Amino acid sequence: MKRKLAAIGLAFSLAQLTAAYLPSSAVWLAAAFSLAVAVAACFSRRGSARRILQPLSAAVCLGLGCFQIYQMLAVRPVLKLAGRTVQVMATVQLNATVSYQQERMRGTLHITMLDGEPADLYVSCANFPGTRPGEIFSATFQLTELEENSYRMNYYSDRVYLSAEYLEGYHYLSDSQELEFRLYRLRRELSRRLMTWLPEAEGGVETAMLLGDTTRLGETQEEAFRAAGVSHLLAVSGLHVTLLCGLMGSAHDYRRRFSRPRILLRAGILLIYLALIGFPVSAVRAAFVYLIALGGYFFLQPPDTLTSMGLAAIVLGLTNAYFPCDLGFQLSFSAVLGVQAAGTLARWEKRKWREPDKWMQQCLHTAGLWLLESLQVTVLASIATMPVLIAHNMTVSGVGILTNLLVVWMLQPALVLGLLVLGLSLVPFFGFAMRGASLLLAVWLRLLCRTVEWCAELPGARLALPKVYTLFVLAVLGLLALLFWRAKRFGWYLPAAAVCTVLAVLMGYGMGHDVVRVAAVGTAGNACLVIEQNGRAAVLFRGGASNLRAVEDYLLNSGEPEQTLLVDLRQDPREMSFEANAIISMDTLSPGRHTVELLDGLTLDLLHDSGGNLAVLVVNGYTVGIMSGRVNLAQPVQLDVYCAGGSYPDSIDAETVLYTSQAADWRPKAAKDARPLYGAEEPVLTIRPGCSATFDGVKEYAVQ
Repeated sequence: MKRKLAAIGLAFSLAQLTAAYLPSSAVWLAAAFSLAVAVAACFSRRGSARRILQPLSAAVCLGLGCFQIYQMLAVRPVLKLAGRTVQVMATVQLNATVSYQQERMRGTLHITMLDGEPADLYVSCANFPGTRPGEIFSATFQLTELEENSYRMNYYSDRVYLSAEYLEGYHYLSDSQELEFRLYRLRRELSRRLMTWLPEAEGGVETAMLLGDTTRLGETQEEAFRAAGVSHLLAVSGLHVTLLCGLMGSAHDYRRRFSRPRILLRAGILLIYLALIGFPVSAVRAAFVYLIALGGYFFLQPPDTLTSMGLAAIVLGLTNAYFPCDLGFQLSFSAVLGVQAAGTLARWEKRKWREPDKWMQQCLHTAGLWLLESLQVTVLASIATMPVLIAHNMTVSGVGILTNLLVVWMLQPALVLGLLVLGLSLVPFFGFAMRGASLLLAVWLRLLCRTVEWCAELPGARLALPKVYTLFVLAVLGLLALLFWRAKRFGWYLPAAAVCTVLAVLMGYGMGHDVVRVAAVGTAGNACLVIEQNGRAAVLFRGGASNLRAVEDYLLNSGEPEQTLLVDLRQDPREMSFEANAIISMDTLSPGRHTVELLDGLTLDLLHDSGGNLAVLVVNGYTVGIMSGRVNLAQPVQLDVYCAGGSYPDSIDAETVLYTSQAADWRPKAAKDARPLYGAEEPVLTIRPGCSATFDGVKEYAVQ
């Protein structure tokens, strides 16, 4: 087996990633099975089995074992603190941002003193007094376990295993003088210098791309980059590290005079840059691979990217067994695999299409191969990262390949000009040159941003693909690619993949036609309902401005379906701007029942009286209700599903109660006659008219 270390590293990381989502008993069973396979491979008479199964099964067993050891030594002792009320001394970490409440923050806290004893504990807090990262204060907190949602494993990858609720006793102590916070303040100062002669919008983009400082980035710009499929440009990642390393010269000159001092200088500059930007995971992975390459050149040994990546996966996984759960880690490794696949395909094409003899034909041949390779790198990197995005319930950009081809080449000049502006800003009498460089950088960034914004407005920029079905289709396409490659008929793969993709799209459209999705979106305990069908949406709204932002974000991430109707269920509606084609304010309706047709063949029954408002969605006889206030009825309304708020009124008789707040005190009452389902974040009810109704993102409440 070629590149054993690359395969071992991949198997090691996949084993840890799988163990993070499996019960402890299943992890031990999988480790025992892997160990048995490794032992059986030792006695196998087939050399290929020993060469392949033995190292891979040993890597899986090692990954599972390391995960269990890490769980026992690092995670479980921290989880035992859950439920305690503690007096702590904490330091505000760099990811802290302004909370919704005035003069409050949210983010990660590093607890260094716990009830008077030294500690080393990271917790997540959604609302605590504070003003800036690096601040040290004392206060009283209630520690609890993290909620089981899609963000939990990302917290674990950052060594955050508990959440904390601020109670009282905030007292400011000082500002931390640790290196990471000194570098943070240096980064903010460099961002200020970079912004001196740049427009606010373009300056925010440059500080994000060069220094990793996203505090100056506007929401509209961030959303445009995300919709265009190039949000990776705004976060310092492996691409940025690779481009900046390229500025330090080619590492292939290791046989020249004084090459080893230059290699050490490059490694030092790279480490300084990583420290300055705060050691983001994706950049650390790329820098680790580059440092391994420099080490190979230092000892006159040519390195291999996949082997270096495998070694990086093992080292990072040994330091934190939850590292493979980090989204940036997964996207970074997936993108590298896509780029390596593109390189392998390019080499195969060069062998397949021999270079012609004539000079003009040679030029056309070289240019054609270069263009084809550039396209293949973008396409395969996008395809490789697509499963990760979909698995994390993120949208995929339909114009991402086009946007990457148009703007990725513009990143390196933007980084070079940004470094030039920073360098000139350090010399006072070079002010005129700094203004000139800033002007050139502003023009360049304006062109980049306008290109991204244009791509973001193209049809199909935001694609909301069904999670399970899309992952299945991608798995089938990947298996086909492997089969065609093994059969040495890869030239036939493209037409076969195109046919399969078209069939998959047609089947997906047919299976999704007329299907109704009802999502509970908004604040815990007072969620709205967003109804989607055939590319259109309707909203049953209650709550305030935070719910409106949540609804807008949900529709944006759902591919921006046409919002045909919004029903305002609030009893005392304050002025709020809605973007729906039609708006019904139930507070202005006459008391009684009203019926509205919406989307394709759906019915909405609205009931208004002085005590509150009730809306009931009817899908081929299946009913889903939501209420604001309390509606007085002679007899309870029979519902299949009721989206509960802070209470469960007597006027509702539902088979299933969907709620989004763990603090709901009516659950024992509702559980007597209904099935309570809890959804931590945007639970979805999928209704196939006349066929089935299924819930996603929920768990059933167990009555004590």
